Amino acid sequence: MPQTADGHDRPAAGPVLSPEALFHTGLVVEDLDLAMKTFGALAGYRFTTVMELEVTARTPDGLQHASQRFALSLEEPRLELVEAVPGTVWVSDGSNGAHHVGYWAENERIADMSAELVAQGFAVEASNDVAADGILMWVYHRGLGGVRIELLNTLMKPSMDAWIAGADPAAVAQDAPGA
Repeated sequence: MPQTADGHDRPAAGPVLSPEALFHTGLVVEDLDLAMKTFGALAGYRFTTVMELEVTARTPDGLQHASQRFALSLEEPRLELVEAVPGTVWVSDGSNGAHHVGYWAENERIADMSAELVAQGFAVEASNDVAADGILMWVYHRGLGGVRIELLNTLMKPSMDAWIAGADPAAVAQDAPGA
C-alpha cells in the first residue's frame, strides 16, 4: 500500500493530474515585452494584453509581496510569460527552462490535490495568502529536482477566459475571485 510522506498508509488512487487539465507552461523572463515580441517572431505566438497585479504569496519563509506582470499566449499549447521579480518565487537563473506547468483544479478538489502532491514529494513552495483571501486560488508545488506544478482554482477560469478573449486585464483582475 502507498504511504504518505510521514509514513502512514494511504489507499492507492488514480493520478492527481491529467493531461487534459494542463492549462499552460510558465516561463519566467527578464523582459516581458521583449519575450512577447521574440516568441511572436520566432514561433508566431500572439499574446493577451499584459496583466499587472499586486500579489501576496505565502511561502514557508513568510509572506512575499510583489508587483507582477504576465501575459498568456492566445495559441495552444498555451505559454504564460511572467516577468521576473527578484527575491520572490518568480525568478530564473537562466538555466532552468520552464518555470512551472499549470493545471486546472476544481474548487472542491484543489486542497486535496495539493495534499496529494505533498504526499508524493512535491512540497508547497508558495500559494495565494489563503488566510487573507479565504480560499485557495493557486499553489506552487516543487519536486523532482526543481519541477514546479501550479494548481489553479477553476473559479479563476471565467476571468482567465475573458482575458484571453481580449477583456481589459484591470477589469478581469477586479472581477476575479479573491480580488
